[in-house]
Amino acid sequence: MKYKLEPGQKLDPNEFILKGFEDLEISTQIVIRDALNLGLEVEVLDRPSHFIRLKGQGVTRLVKEASKTELDSYMTFLVMENKTITKRILEESNILVPKGIAVSDLNSGLEFLNKNSDRKMVVKPVTTNFGIGISILPSSSSTEEKKKALEIALGFSETAIVEEFAEGNEYRFLVIGNECVAVCNRIPANITGDGKKTIRELIEEKNSDLRRGVGHVTPLEKIRLDDTEINVLKESGKTPEFIPAAGEKVFVRKNSNISTGGDSVDVTDIAHSSYKRLAVEAAKAVEAKICGVDIIVKDLESEGDYRILELNFNPVLYIHNYPYSGKNRRVGEKILDVLGYRS
Repeated sequence: MKYKLEPGQKLDPNEFILKGFEDLEISTQIVIRDALNLGLEVEVLDRPSHFIRLKGQGVTRLVKEASKTELDSYMTFLVMENKTITKRILEESNILVPKGIAVSDLNSGLEFLNKNSDRKMVVKPVTTNFGIGISILPSSSSTEEKKKALEIALGFSETAIVEEFAEGNEYRFLVIGNECVAVCNRIPANITGDGKKTIRELIEEKNSDLRRGVGHVTPLEKIRLDDTEINVLKESGKTPEFIPAAGEKVFVRKNSNISTGGDSVDVTDIAHSSYKRLAVEAAKAVEAKICGVDIIVKDLESEGDYRILELNFNPVLYIHNYPYSGKNRRVGEKILDVLGYRS
């Protein structure tokens, strides 16, 4: 199916649902909207896989899931998919990453964790995204807790990364071409108490926001209250029926992924330029044109200590266009720029 706007017709870039394309994930909707507004022809080649073709200005491009394009090679994709290889290439480029090792069996992982038992550690699969299979182990973790974390990670991948926990706040830097175009702070799924409602009721209230849905077709995902969330509450001595005090923030997730109900906060304007340059350098190290760079820093507004956690080959766009709070960075237009289209 091919689509093109009539002369003079424009679509509102602040509308997060694109009529007629509601079944497509929201990042793809962003690219389609911006392409149509640029006067391009958009052809949806395969809706279930969010595969489109753009034509106009003498240029034809294939785009899958908004940020997978011919600009990035298959090898670049493979490098970013494998966190071990990514870390090695970044280290060789004198870019700081958390110290750790890759293991493929329980004993090796336990041995390394026991050698670092006085430190907070992270165990994660080599090849997953969205925080899947990641465990954070406090220094007081038992052998059983360490073993369970390794079993979870190795259940998702043949190899697991065991590394130091980088102290600070995590930010997503979006690099398109040779520019860092947006920076987002992703806050783990949470609610704020009012002194009256239970955690369960506050989650239901927060989920009523029309921006929250399921399956990446809205800017934010609904907060769940399944085993993972209940266990996080249990660790802090709470249950879903607990009533938080007015103004008290309660986290129901440890990972900051928007896909598990987190909040996206645009911080592009306050991010220090050194970190933006660093993100571009990291993307260049793996020869990526479109890349999500996850960086831990202690103070975003001042140059200082940092660690790059990972690089993402298919970064979502919607956290930058439709953040929970902050500016619409209109990054779909940046994708079209790097693909060779000009407004």
